[in-house]
Amino acid sequence: MNCPVCGQENPAGFKFCGACGAELDAAVAPAREERKVITVLFADLVGFTSRAEKLDPEDVRAMLSPYYARLRHELERHGGTVEKFIGDAVVALFGAPIAHEDDPERAVRAAIAIREAIVELNEADPTLELEVRIAVNTGEALVALGARPDRPLPPSTGSSSERRPIAPRLT
Repeated sequence: MNCPVCGQENPAGFKFCGACGAELDAAVAPAREERKVITVLFADLVGFTSRAEKLDPEDVRAMLSPYYARLRHELERHGGTVEKFIGDAVVALFGAPIAHEDDPERAVRAAIAIREAIVELNEADPTLELEVRIAVNTGEALVALGARPDRPLPPSTGSSSERRPIAPRLT
């Protein structure tokens, strides 16, 4: 059974989510959604998968930890909400759950700040040798109502979020 709050899969018979503690047996109200214009920022590291395959898990974590922290900082500083980290990739939303009239501009500014942050991370630790690809796309998506910035977001669906895979094609 998947948790209605955080989406974590839980074994049958669990009464509470093992990740967030939410009640699993409670009657789940149908999700309320609305169509919104959002901006999605997707970033991933160039060549990370092949590089990580040659490293110990602890070394991969040591490489990703400062990257994750810095990206989260830059995204939130510009008004974005991290939807998820997937391996070396990050998906962030601007315009959900909190919308600003300049969300597309905020996302582009965050992308520029991320590029600058990668340079700074590499200067601080030359062994990182990080190179990032970033894509920003704006469009309509279905967004869950009641989502809060301090809780994980349910996946958004629609034109912007479905186009996330374009980042690997950008240089």
